[in-house]
Amino acid sequence: MAQAQEAVADPAVTPATTGQTQTPRKPRYISWDAVRVVGILAVLLFHASLLAPLNLPGLELPPEPLRMDFPFGASVLITVSGYFAAMTIGKHSSLRWWLRRLARLLPAFWVAVIVIFVSTQLFAPEGLPRHTYTDLLGNLALIHLAVPEISYIDLAHWTVPVQVAGFTAIALLAANKRVRGSVATAVMWAALLVPLALRYFFMGPGDVTPSWVSTIMDGTGLNRAHLLLAGVAIYRWSKNRQSFTQLYLMLLAVLLAHDMHPPDNDAVLPFAVSLVLICVAAYQPAWDGRVFVVLERPIRWLAGISYGVYLMHFVMGTIVARHLADAGVPWWGWIPAWFASAILLGWALTKLVERPVFNFFNRLLTPKDKPVPPVRPARPSV
Repeated sequence: MAQAQEAVADPAVTPATTGQTQTPRKPRYISWDAVRVVGILAVLLFHASLLAPLNLPGLELPPEPLRMDFPFGASVLITVSGYFAAMTIGKHSSLRWWLRRLARLLPAFWVAVIVIFVSTQLFAPEGLPRHTYTDLLGNLALIHLAVPEISYIDLAHWTVPVQVAGFTAIALLAANKRVRGSVATAVMWAALLVPLALRYFFMGPGDVTPSWVSTIMDGTGLNRAHLLLAGVAIYRWSKNRQSFTQLYLMLLAVLLAHDMHPPDNDAVLPFAVSLVLICVAAYQPAWDGRVFVVLERPIRWLAGISYGVYLMHFVMGTIVARHLADAGVPWWGWIPAWFASAILLGWALTKLVERPVFNFFNRLLTPKDKPVPPVRPARPSV
């Protein structure tokens, strides 16, 4: 098992082609790409078949058996992001690791926000919300979680400030050499249990929530910290840094937090099944089943653009779907168009922004005495 675990590499890294001496690369396992594809397809299905028709005018709900009413995809993607954050944090200095993470997340996010804002102003049909420049600046500044007066440019973008806050906390803790072993475990338990205590004592039904509690919980993304922590815990277990019993208890606390923290429609059971799938990928990453052999190329391709697809799918897909619906196209026509537009725009964002911008910053952040291989950004997942 140890050899299989040690072979799990950051699936972002591509072979070096600089002509300089190359070090042997660890294999990139399709298991993690498959998990990412499960996550992004779950996001698209939930948003296209249920969330958008329920919340935006003019879109017909598909028949009930075809509606996906159990959201879990974004949670899976953030958990995978936490796993790879734990894997890579020791490979660079904390500051360099943090800057690389921001370089992977933020440029694509900023471009997506601007494109969605402009497209909404120009092309959104009547009835779809249009946003102000204050909303635009607030989203670009990542304060759309903390300031209720600022509307989301895209509802799916709640994940980005959560990840930025989580990566910042991980970098700060990693910089403290005393946060290792049992101390790190204690910190993780505190990050799980403190939000649960705040939720229980201050944010129950009928409670008047103090503003400081609301800011800490909802404004910083602390009520979603359990998603990143689940990935970190699974990684530490896969490297024998905590026992299976510790992992089991911690994941039970993660599921409790997932059930207690908003939104109320979070699906705990599918997320629990997904956690088992992620544990399997961590324990035995080499998956060679027939379906993975046959579908290897599309799985890897879609996983490689999953962050771009996530950023671009909701509002842009809704605009496309609504225009088609207004023209008389039924749900079985505009839902495939939603998927196609999300994948096309996500591919363009990845190819034109995410990868080249990250490669640029990666060269700046790499010490000059080390070769800089061309790198595709590790999918931040959401």
